[in-house]
Amino acid sequence: MPATITQSTITQPKTQSRTKADATDLRGKDVVITGGTTGIGRATARLLAQRGANLLFFGRHEKELNEALAEIKAAGNGDTKVHALTADQSKPEEVRRVFAEVDRHLGGIDILINNVGIGGGSILEKWPEDWRYVLDTNVLGYLACAREAIDRMKHRGRGHIVNVGSMSADLRSPESEIYTASKAAVQAFSESLRKTVNKQGIKVTLIEPGAVATPIQEKTPQEEREKIDKQEMLYPDEIAEAILFCLEQPQRCDVVAMQIRPHLQVI
Repeated sequence: MPATITQSTITQPKTQSRTKADATDLRGKDVVITGGTTGIGRATARLLAQRGANLLFFGRHEKELNEALAEIKAAGNGDTKVHALTADQSKPEEVRRVFAEVDRHLGGIDILINNVGIGGGSILEKWPEDWRYVLDTNVLGYLACAREAIDRMKHRGRGHIVNVGSMSADLRSPESEIYTASKAAVQAFSESLRKTVNKQGIKVTLIEPGAVATPIQEKTPQEEREKIDKQEMLYPDEIAEAILFCLEQPQRCDVVAMQIRPHLQVI
């Protein structure tokens, strides 16, 4: 006798959409953003402040830090905590100092946005000391920040780590071996870490953008606008929106990886 196919009895509540019914509420969440002074990190900090999250972010340069701090504080409400400091995540002692400030100002962490990234060209153009700084920042810095965050998240029984990588990990353009290697490492690290911390209620999401109008592109504002107009480059805010989408999913739902490219960028 052929099997009888019946409609599932598990249905979505009709009174509310899923996103309104059980989306993760970011109000009051404690968030750390690395590289929050420019580009994707700054756009994400601004958006999360608007959602009522408490923020601590850092960057290497004081001028950009002060500008970003004023902007992000203005985006939040009166109850939103926003703290910022200068730090270089290529240095383990600087990472430890950042998370000591996290304990002091936020009292813990719910979300880590691992976003710091610096460019690197070809090994034929640079020497090992140059390679090392890129890898210390883009790879070991991610590992160090993730370790510090997990040590704190596991006491809360849940958390979310978002690693911002790059589609360069798959594109693998010529004359960019150093940066490409670092982003391929972030990709592999994210996939393995997710399986490690899943049982502790900690999510890991990998965001891989294509070309985005950030300082790493080393283009003039006019060149960036031309690329955006040609649909060959994205605004940082568009990546921030993607990160927000991942963070607001219900606890039962993991967005494992997301790639966002400009429509006409050939990847």
